[in-house]
Amino acid sequence: MASVQTTAQLNTARQTDHRSLLAAASRCYNEASRGNNPVLLSQAADLAYQAWQADNNYIPGINLLARIAMRRGANDEAHHWLATGLSLKPESTGLLYSAGHLALIEGKQTLAADYFADATRISRTSTKAPIYLAHIRLLQGEYLEAFQLYRELIKTRSDDVQIRSKLFEAASYIVADFYSQELESELLRWFEFKDVDYNQLRSLTTSLLKHKLHLSEAGCPIEPEAIASDPLLLKAMMRFHFSDPLIERLLITLRQSILLNSSRDLAIDSEFMPLVIALAGQVELNEAVWFISQQEQTLVSQLNQLAAKILLITELKAEDISAIMLLTMMYQPLRKAPFYTALNEKALQWSGHLNELMSLCLDQPLRVAAAAKAIPSLGLSSNATSRKVKTQYEEHPYPRWTSLGYNQKTDYYASLQALFPSRLDDLQPESGPINVLVAGCGTGRHALRLVKYFHRMQVTAMDLSASALGYAQVQAEHHHLPVDFILGDILVSERLGQQFDVIESSGVLHHMETPEAGLKALIDVLKPGGIMKLALYSRQARTLISELRSELNGKLPESEQDIRTVREALLHQGEGRWRAILQSPDFYSMSSVRDLLFHTQEHTFDLQEIRRMIESADLEWVGIVPPPGAQQLAEKILRLPPANLTLNDWHTLEQIEPALFAGMYQFYVRKPACGSYSVSLPD
Repeated sequence: MASVQTTAQLNTARQTDHRSLLAAASRCYNEASRGNNPVLLSQAADLAYQAWQADNNYIPGINLLARIAMRRGANDEAHHWLATGLSLKPESTGLLYSAGHLALIEGKQTLAADYFADATRISRTSTKAPIYLAHIRLLQGEYLEAFQLYRELIKTRSDDVQIRSKLFEAASYIVADFYSQELESELLRWFEFKDVDYNQLRSLTTSLLKHKLHLSEAGCPIEPEAIASDPLLLKAMMRFHFSDPLIERLLITLRQSILLNSSRDLAIDSEFMPLVIALAGQVELNEAVWFISQQEQTLVSQLNQLAAKILLITELKAEDISAIMLLTMMYQPLRKAPFYTALNEKALQWSGHLNELMSLCLDQPLRVAAAAKAIPSLGLSSNATSRKVKTQYEEHPYPRWTSLGYNQKTDYYASLQALFPSRLDDLQPESGPINVLVAGCGTGRHALRLVKYFHRMQVTAMDLSASALGYAQVQAEHHHLPVDFILGDILVSERLGQQFDVIESSGVLHHMETPEAGLKALIDVLKPGGIMKLALYSRQARTLISELRSELNGKLPESEQDIRTVREALLHQGEGRWRAILQSPDFYSMSSVRDLLFHTQEHTFDLQEIRRMIESADLEWVGIVPPPGAQQLAEKILRLPPANLTLNDWHTLEQIEPALFAGMYQFYVRKPACGSYSVSLPD
């Protein structure tokens, strides 16, 4: 009897010891992961192994050993533990989930998807396997499957920032083949999410609406009253600007009808009021890019004058001016209305249905203007082109944005080494902050993303336009992100008085009089051994745009009315020669169409010219960022992954797919660590 009791006591003690060891190992592992602490990770491994010795059949313990091995980069060891665990319990969701992660680490996406699919089949809630399965489908370009997976996930995890972001990303690739009331209901819910990029829902929403309204080149058979109350159309118009010729034509026609019918009595029919508010919101978002006839322009001018007179009334209420104000806002952003200042001074109280619109149109411009005045300045160079470019972006800051998207925070240098494993394996960054200059930051989105999604980034962001920087500063305050915004010309970068570890300059040098001079100015403030990312226009990708600019005989439209007139001419030519231009979302807002087609200064390049420019600047070539579709194209044509492609290889692919670099050539170079010398780029 005594012997039996002793054995039971030993078993109990062994189980207690096993649990306490495993709990301690889990704590160490979690703390090590949060702090990237190799010492704690080693302790976790020792404790987990002791726990396994105490009970070598306990699946969570085996899974923890596999996770620790993966974290330490010991993939063979991780394979051993996963094989051990799965031999004991083949349908363990935890082990299958870990096996999927190991396959991802090893770049085996298809195998990873199989593991995550198995784990999801067994249980959709015990792990995050469904999330990773959807993510892999997105990476593989299986957009419809990814979208359907995220649609299901968002129903129970609508507060998950990552799932919301990835759902929107997947949706950006989807076009509806027919009208679905269920999908419309889901879109209306998604439009209520905060801190998301509603633009990513543009394509799906547009296609769904065109099916719902039976919209075609022949017109729209739906009655105006029904369109005026359509919830999806009204909500979408307040979330993004439409980039579809048929939708644009429909809204322009409705706008004109409302103006002509309402201006006589200076009142808006109540059933059309929601549409008028939405039209005003749409014009604010697209910056009044739609064509305006002379008749409409005359009426709007008269309404502007009347609004200015009404604002002189001492005891004025919001409802006394709201109808006239809204009619003008269908044609001009409120900040550009001649009565804008007087309206602000009145500080009127707007009713509920106008609150959202007035916050967007009345309050934000004030915050941006105040922020712009407070931006410190380096001053301008004497370069005439710089001054012309500054004028353009003061008039039309670009781009207008609201969301930073979503990414998991990571190490900047580690991400570069993963992108170019054979080129930056010697990159040994010092400890402490990474000092970054974003040269030509525009409205600040990329600078803020660097701070938000990479560790230890200390970012200085410089631009010519105070208006753009004011917008950037307001967004920085909204997102609680520290960036030092500075007004200045790249040509006077030395006035910053510091050297940078990293410089990023995207879509900037090609708008300078002499891109080589801009590059030299940036090299001078880059530390030896520092990294620079550049993005430049591809001549081949912009062939059609160059043809358009040539046909304008150098007389590029600068005024908003002239830009509208040229746009209207292109739209009237329909889906013919200029089809690719009409398909660009940038064609559908004033600042973006000016930047896309009518920039006051631009250069284009081919890869050989970029090669010569980099060689002349004595920079080391690192590599090109693969554009969308490059991986499939490279493997199909050259049987090579993008990381192994030379400049000549990229040139070959661009000849096969001329629009490959429609998003610009994006590439990294490096300043030699010691001295300056000429470096030959790899063929």
